[in-house]
Amino acid sequence: MKRGRQRVPGRRPRRVASIIREVVSEALVTELDDPRVAFVTVTGVEVSADMRVADVRVSVMGEPKQQKACLRAIRHAHGRVQERAADALAMKFCPVLRFHLDDSVKRSVSLSALIAKARAEDEAARADRIRRGVESPDAELQDEPADMPVELPEGGP
Repeated sequence: MKRGRQRVPGRRPRRVASIIREVVSEALVTELDDPRVAFVTVTGVEVSADMRVADVRVSVMGEPKQQKACLRAIRHAHGRVQERAADALAMKFCPVLRFHLDDSVKRSVSLSALIAKARAEDEAARADRIRRGVESPDAELQDEPADMPVELPEGGP
């Protein structure tokens, strides 16, 4: 069981997360004059069930060293960003913003590259089978396994 604050997908926390995401995105682009803050995207915001904490995930293009420097700059400007979020939210208490690097974009790009590599290897292997005469060039590739049942239209064959 995880310790810490539990996340809930209620309507109000989602709305607060959405507002925080918009405000933080705008603040990072327009209000921070730090040269370390470049190529930053707010990828998501999760608000705790008691709405006291908001985890803000940011994606930064560049090398890991640049990403860490950018995150340090964002955390350094935390007060200004927190103030903008508090101004935008009509709440008694504004959630405390915590910033984290999000590497999901980097992972998805690497997964896409792996898929493209696997497809290229598949095509090369098929071309080799055709060249050796093991497979017919006219043979269609099947997306579904042969043992999958075929659905017939209503009214019979």
